[in-house]
Amino acid sequence: MNEFGIQGIGEEDIHVGDKVDLVSPSGSVYRSMIEDRHESGPFLAGVPIRKGVYMYVEQGDDLYLVFYRESGRYIAQMKVIALEKRGEIRYMWLMQKTHAQKNQRREAFRLPVSFDVHICEYLEDVETSVAGVVDEVKAIALEAVSSRDISVTGIALLTRREYHLEDMYVLNMYLDREITNIRGGLPEDRTEAMHVTASVKRCIPWRTGNTYNTGMQFIGMTERMSESIARYVLAEQQRQIKRRRLIHM
Repeated sequence: MNEFGIQGIGEEDIHVGDKVDLVSPSGSVYRSMIEDRHESGPFLAGVPIRKGVYMYVEQGDDLYLVFYRESGRYIAQMKVIALEKRGEIRYMWLMQKTHAQKNQRREAFRLPVSFDVHICEYLEDVETSVAGVVDEVKAIALEAVSSRDISVTGIALLTRREYHLEDMYVLNMYLDREITNIRGGLPEDRTEAMHVTASVKRCIPWRTGNTYNTGMQFIGMTERMSESIARYVLAEQQRQIKRRRLIHM
């Protein structure tokens, strides 16, 4: 077990010789391989090259490492703790920050669309219902963000905070209102929000170090809530198709 409390188990363990995909802070994916492992825990991987250009990475960057087993695809969050050069070859030392988790295939179509979302944190004494539904008054707002896409099972957000995997939050989603000036404050004539609980499944640096591509999975969804999101996705998809047709007319 290393200083982050990580201990590999079975297929979820990363091995020397594994061919891996590295997701850079900008969101680009590169192919590399685990070359070595220090006895204290860190992994050694080659800095990938694409079209003659090395992947841009700095000490302290957070990356996602993706590897493959017979049972599927696994993802772990890593931190670059050191860079070194051996001759003409560049290497990075990676410390594992999270347990490798199996990446489940998406069960539903994801629609790219932007609308307002408030991420709220549970109060310590909050009690949820059996369905996991939380009242708005029982959570405090952390930030107002924009969505990237949505399905009946989850949502992708552009956040300014970095969220920990598996942590749960309350999302106030304004589905019928397109994204407005988030940084400029909240408009007075907001439509009613849908309140859902969600668990963090992905939080990857996005283009700049101040923004994250955060994926959350809905939990405790009632049948009515799932149907509402499904209707919204279908209606918005039809609106997007009509807009594209008008542009190309």
